[in-house]
Amino acid sequence: MKIRLAVPAALVGLLLQPLPHAFGQGALTPPGAPTPTMKSLAQVEARIIVNATNTPGDAANTFIISVPGSYYLAGNATGVFGKHGISIQASDVTLDLNGFALISGGTGAGPVRGVDVPAAQTGFSLRNGTVRGWSDGGVRTDLATSTFVEKLRLTDNTGATGLALGSGSGRDCVATGNANGFVLGNGAQLRDCAATANGIGFSSGDRAMASNCIATGNSGDGFNCTSYVMLIDCSSNRNGGSGIVVQGGSSIVRCSATRNLPSGNGIQTGGGCHLADCTVANNGNDGITIFSGTTVRNCTAQSNGGTGITAMGGADGCQIIGNTCQANLGAGIHLASFSTRNVVDGNICNSNAAAGVAAQGSNTSSFATLPAGTGAARNSASTRATGARRCSPRHRMDS
Repeated sequence: MKIRLAVPAALVGLLLQPLPHAFGQGALTPPGAPTPTMKSLAQVEARIIVNATNTPGDAANTFIISVPGSYYLAGNATGVFGKHGISIQASDVTLDLNGFALISGGTGAGPVRGVDVPAAQTGFSLRNGTVRGWSDGGVRTDLATSTFVEKLRLTDNTGATGLALGSGSGRDCVATGNANGFVLGNGAQLRDCAATANGIGFSSGDRAMASNCIATGNSGDGFNCTSYVMLIDCSSNRNGGSGIVVQGGSSIVRCSATRNLPSGNGIQTGGGCHLADCTVANNGNDGITIFSGTTVRNCTAQSNGGTGITAMGGADGCQIIGNTCQANLGAGIHLASFSTRNVVDGNICNSNAAAGVAAQGSNTSSFATLPAGTGAARNSASTRATGARRCSPRHRMDS
């Protein structure tokens, strides 16, 4: 059967009409020679590769950066035997290790450094890579100012420092297997960093600050700092020395020092310091030791090999308030020889092997004969051996 399609007459007429003239297309001659429209390589990657061509070295350095700018590694880089790795000899330099490693080529006649800023440059930034095996330090910016470092892994710089940060700040770095993990200059700041299996984990000059940092498994102290230092939310544990050591005028807040063995203190301070909301436990020696003018408030000292909290001999004007000292192998709180005019208030000292609160030297261990001028009230104390120590009305202790 045949099927016929009917086509309307109007459509047939339209199809048979002559085509109109083509629209004008304009001039076909190009206005000029073609020009490139893509970005150049320098525009796409506006940085300079560190290599022998772009950053040639000298007799002492494998590479030298002598012009301000942004530089990066394009692969792992190994230093020449007996030479430093990368020497920064200009200000306003940014160096991105780009996830690669800068590895020592060997010591040679003298000590060598991975990244070295040998003079007082300013505005140096370093990030994102590993610096390994340098005998005089992984990254040394001791003399530089306004330095910023982040995301570095500083490993096996034997006998030397992983990162020496002069003046500036750093974050998110890990130091392992160095003589010193981190060394902070005066006024430097470090956060979110970890030091493991070094000699000393962190050490610092005056007015430095560390927050959210961890020191663990170091053979010496976890933190060993000078004066006017601030440590916040830091943890120091399982080190061979003491957990945290600071000198005068320092503040330690919300920090933890635990299992620093065999003979380390948890936290040890100079005079005029402030400790608050800290935990010290299972250290080989005393939990907290303090000197004149220091305040210890709302801390917990438990199961330490010595005293929970000790005011050292001659300590004057300390405040030991609102702390819990429990199950220590010495006294809960100990005021050492010739300590005077200290305030011991609102503490709980239970189940310690010696007295709950004790005084030494010319004073007996009975709380009833505290050093002259000492104020004590509202303390609760008991010992494994003797139970609660009762005091004279002047030094009343509620138990």
